[in-house]
Parts: sequence; C-alpha cells; structure tokens
Amino acid sequence: MSFREVIETVRLRWQVAAVVLLMTLAMGWKVDHPPRVYQATSVLLLVPPQEPSAPNALAAATPSIAATGLVVDTILNDSSSADRLREAGVTGDYSLLPRNNGTVQTPKYTVPAEQLTVTGADPDALLASINALSKMFVEELADLQTRAGVPQSLRITTQQLVAPAVAQVHGSKLRGLAGVAVLGATGCVVLPLWFDRYVRRGSRRTRGGGGRLRDKRNKSTEGSADVSERVPA
Repeated sequence: MSFREVIETVRLRWQVAAVVLLMTLAMGWKVDHPPRVYQATSVLLLVPPQEPSAPNALAAATPSIAATGLVVDTILNDSSSADRLREAGVTGDYSLLPRNNGTVQTPKYTVPAEQLTVTGADPDALLASINALSKMFVEELADLQTRAGVPQSLRITTQQLVAPAVAQVHGSKLRGLAGVAVLGATGCVVLPLWFDRYVRRGSRRTRGGGGRLRDKRNKSTEGSADVSERVPA
C-alpha cells in the first residue's frame, strides 16, 4: 500500500481517526495533570558494639553489618511481613534497601546505612508511616540478635542518619506527553487501516453469501421449470 493510499484510507475512515484523537487528547490531559504523589524517606545507620573484639558474629566487620541490615530488609520486604507492617501503621508503598553510599575510595554498601521510603498521597500519613517503619526495622534487628544469642551489651544498634522527611515526587511530563503523542499518531494511522480492511472483508463475505443464495434460488427455479415441462397437459 502506497503512502497516498494510506492517506486516502485514513480520510475515508476519519471517524475512527477522530475517536483515536479524542482518546489521545484525554490521555495527554491525564499525563499533564497527574495526581500528587509524595515520598517519605529516612536513613538509619547501623552502629557496631563499642568493643572491637566483641564475639558478635553479626558485627565482625563493617561489610557484615551491612549484610545484617540486608537480612532485616529481606524479612520486612517479604509478603509475610506486610500484615505486621500494616498493623503497625505503615500505609502506602514501602521499601527498605541498603543505601548506595560508595565512593571512589570506598566500595559500595560497605557503610552500613539503610534507606527507608514510603510513597503515597497523604504527607501526614507518610510521615507517621516512615516512623513506624523505622521502629519495625529496629525491633526486627533486635529480634534477629536475640535469636542469635547476642548479649545486650554487644549488639548492633541503630542511629538516625537522616531524619524523616516528606517531598513531592515529580515525574517527567515531557517524556510522558511524547509517549502519548507517538501512540496517538500511530493509532490514527493503524486503526483506520485495520477498520477499513475489516469492513471490506465483511462486504466481500456478504456479497459471496448473497451470490450463493441467488444460485440456490436459480437452481430451484430451474428444477421447478423442468418438472412442469415433463408433466403432460
């Protein structure tokens, strides 16, 4: 199909292109006016016990402390802990991850810091949720060491490195609008072509069915004529 034929088909099926255009405009308005989304963050630092020679297997070295924090992250991010977190007051989408604080001199994740985030639409609820999530992290870390038999004086503790804060999340409207425009332009061409082909196929089937029906009627008429000729007057 040539470019001119494509243009003619789109002009012929302009109703389909108009519907696609209206849908594209609605999607573009939605992208340009997104709902407000906020994110609360907090950073906890895992602090080793005061005695370097303390027989705490969970605090043998700084990287192992970071690994211990990752164990707590895994426990709380598991679906089995979701009910506990909701009961504790955590609303919205939450995540617990080791903070990527590596530099050229220091490899990644060797500083045992944990970044906690909660995302939602209510800033006040998010602030309460991030505090509840921090509390759950501290409790889970203490429970992990209790089960490991670590004495109270030799346990890894936590320190608030970054206080809880809430900020609005701003997405890229430009990229979203560009994506909607590309999809809309593609739909304005592809859907009219598809609809035109569908209609033409239906017309051919209808004409074919009508021709077969006329053939049957002609044969029936011819048969009746033959019978009337053979019947004596």
